[in-house]
Amino acid sequence: MLISNFFYILAAILPAIIILLYVFKQDAFPEPKEIVIKTFIFGAAITIALDLFIVDFDRFSEKNLTGETYLFFDSFIRAAFLEEIFKMMIIVFYCTRKTAFDEPMDGLVYGVAASLGFAAWENIDYVLFYINESGKIVYDPSIYVAIYRAFSAVPVHALCGIMMGFLISQTLFEKKYNFYNLILALAVPVGIHGLWNYSISSDIISEQIAYITAFIFFFRSIYIFRNFKRNQHNKTMFSVRYYNITVKDFSLASIIVLSFYLILNFLISL
Repeated sequence: MLISNFFYILAAILPAIIILLYVFKQDAFPEPKEIVIKTFIFGAAITIALDLFIVDFDRFSEKNLTGETYLFFDSFIRAAFLEEIFKMMIIVFYCTRKTAFDEPMDGLVYGVAASLGFAAWENIDYVLFYINESGKIVYDPSIYVAIYRAFSAVPVHALCGIMMGFLISQTLFEKKYNFYNLILALAVPVGIHGLWNYSISSDIISEQIAYITAFIFFFRSIYIFRNFKRNQHNKTMFSVRYYNITVKDFSLASIIVLSFYLILNFLISL
């Protein structure tokens, strides 16, 4: 199975690897490869953790929600919030605990690594699913899925990782607004991810809004990278930590973000 589908699997994971290598090369002081690789693998392992929760979330939404309320919950809570909070756990409780995480650029590298690890495994799931569904026929939708997601879902996951990593770095290395940035580190990626998913299924919001949002954050990401690289080359990149993220801080920030999107979910039903 694995050998016969090698090229399909390669097509599924190659976009994530290419983007990760590009981001890794942007760092003037590269992170230890073993930590980046482990972060990527932990990101892929998120799918195991998700399996513990998704069934209950599906059961709740199918029993209690309908229409746009169901679609919003499915996009922002079941998909975006669950996936992004597990990515954030990896960055906060593994990456930031390493001494190698000693400057803001590191947040971008680890954020992308965690996000693309998940994106790569998710791509494999999608591609293998369509292989099993299509069988040996002339038109093979699995290749189409791999190509389409290479230019859509994978870059969006990367953008979410960049913004999450950037805001976690702001949390650690800025002198003020630390907890506020911690909240945004989860809220912003959930918003980008959820809006992307919701726009595809909803009748009240256009897909164009998701594309516009993605482009805005794409250019924002370019600016962040340029700014950080310039500071690295000018040796003005600050590396003093003013804040440490505790389990209590992480839990409180997560509750605030979840409550915010649940309130929006309730407003959609009105």
